[in-house]
Amino acid sequence: MSNLLVDTRDVRFLLYELFEVESLTKHEKFSGYSRDDFEMVLNTAEKLAVNVLEPLNKIGDREGCRFENGEVKVPGPFHDAHRLLIEGGWHCLSDDPEVGGQGLPEIINVACKELFVAANGCLTGYSGLSHGVAKMIEEFGNEEQKEKFMRPIYEGRFCGTMCLTEPQAGSDVGAIRTKALPREDGAYSLVGNKIFITNGNHDLAENIVHAVLARIEGDPPGTKGLSLFLVPKFLLDEKGDPAEANDLVCTGIEHKMGIHASATCSLSFGDAGKCVGYLLGKPRQGIEIMFRMMNEARLAVGTQANALASSSYLKAAAYARERIQGPHFTQARRPDAPKVAIVQHPDVRRMLAAMKAYVEGGRALMYFAALCMDKEKVAATEEEKDLWRGYLDLLTPVVKGYLSERGFEVCAQAIQVLGGYGYTKEYPLEQNLRDCKITSIYEGTTGIQALDFLGRKLGMKGGKVLASFLSLMDETLAKASKEQLLKPYAQAVGEAKSALWETVMELLKRSQGPELATVIGAATPFLELFGDVVLAWLHLWQAAVACEKQKELAEKAGAGTPEELFKLAQENKEAAFYLGKLATAKFYIGTLLPRIYGKIKQVLSSEAEYLIVPESTFFWGT
Repeated sequence: MSNLLVDTRDVRFLLYELFEVESLTKHEKFSGYSRDDFEMVLNTAEKLAVNVLEPLNKIGDREGCRFENGEVKVPGPFHDAHRLLIEGGWHCLSDDPEVGGQGLPEIINVACKELFVAANGCLTGYSGLSHGVAKMIEEFGNEEQKEKFMRPIYEGRFCGTMCLTEPQAGSDVGAIRTKALPREDGAYSLVGNKIFITNGNHDLAENIVHAVLARIEGDPPGTKGLSLFLVPKFLLDEKGDPAEANDLVCTGIEHKMGIHASATCSLSFGDAGKCVGYLLGKPRQGIEIMFRMMNEARLAVGTQANALASSSYLKAAAYARERIQGPHFTQARRPDAPKVAIVQHPDVRRMLAAMKAYVEGGRALMYFAALCMDKEKVAATEEEKDLWRGYLDLLTPVVKGYLSERGFEVCAQAIQVLGGYGYTKEYPLEQNLRDCKITSIYEGTTGIQALDFLGRKLGMKGGKVLASFLSLMDETLAKASKEQLLKPYAQAVGEAKSALWETVMELLKRSQGPELATVIGAATPFLELFGDVVLAWLHLWQAAVACEKQKELAEKAGAGTPEELFKLAQENKEAAFYLGKLATAKFYIGTLLPRIYGKIKQVLSSEAEYLIVPESTFFWGT
């Protein structure tokens, strides 16, 4: 089985050696599982991804979704593969068994998702987004709603969507115009239009449950006046089976740059005045409820971007080892010099090293976010639960915003490694690039994530969450500083962390005065800066663990000198892996991390006249 999707050795390093996922099984919540169970799940997920999902990815991209007579048809082969995902319970791995889930740790779930999305993000998106709807009903729904809608979604009979965007209301959610009118039976009649609805109509499920943001007639304008409604495509009969069609129609699908096999639909509710919706939660609680789902979706989008980057990196690395082009740089002046694989050219190695650093750093970030969810579940005290929840809230816009931007860059760099071949449809990299671009747009653009991070997350609990999170870096710095090999890198990360903290303090001070516009304008580069430092911490942490493991292998083999260690790495796969982890950390910290100082200068720059001069003067030059 050839896997050019995800480096599963790196996955296991993170799970067992860095984050010590086995320790979770000591808690009652996960006591029914062992490492052997985790391995069985991971191995099965890898086989499904490589043998079933990936071969359909190109087919889905080529065929796309079809809009016929008001209905959407997904690519034909998707049906059997979707059924396998549902029957295997892959869409609810980490959910409670009481609702039909498997009860596995979230970090194992994310590891499987990474494989599936790297293989075929469009196909897995149908069940993935549905999960968020079921989770929302589980938390906020009444018993009837759980029985009628939540359970069928967890069972895979129904799918779900999130209906937020309207023609005049994208990021400006408060501008939503869809109305909800009370009915005598306690339900509501919905009237309005939604656009860009992922999976808004398709033929993979018996029914589709739309989670629709709307305003009950008479409620105040803005986000505070919004409520959330469950609007099924088909109304249910007394047995809970789909029966009469609800008064909602799909008016078309979008023809997009990428994710062609994902049904992005326009929906019209209540054209005949008979669209039935059921209030979820309380009136005017819509934004609070919807954001529970959106936060899950944002973490999933970060995973999507990093998974596509992972696939692109591994495919580019494999190509670079096989593509023979030009002599070795030390023999460049010899006309008779033998040609070598392009992986031996320094500039190609530079590109691959950067890609590897961002992919492996990004993977560690998204796994750490998942671990926060697991730690919250097993926490012994409310204070400890709040701590882990705080870390997750803090990192959610970073996972989504930072990884989507870096993921797209990695996909683009992979094409560069292949050169002209990478630009053709013969290789899958151009599809990865097209499919990845959406990750920085949907579920809140990078700019929205940056504003959320700067405006809300940094100040949580008076800044205590941020301070506590940054203190985690101190533990890693102290450990790494004890290793002579890592000492200069620990110092560099420590200096970066201090520079980040000073930048935070300066931005907070400026936000209280007339420079607020410049602070807001710097939100996105600040988010990137923060992500850069977090990845440096995670790489240093990985390097510290790898250093210990390398020492153990070296002692067993009697390898003491650098030359002997290098030889050992050529003969021993484990030694090679740990040497690679160290080299990646050193490259990131020594080569990529220093870019933060330019970003700090950019963030704190006073050259912000573009924010105040007339738009026509600056942007059109007239």
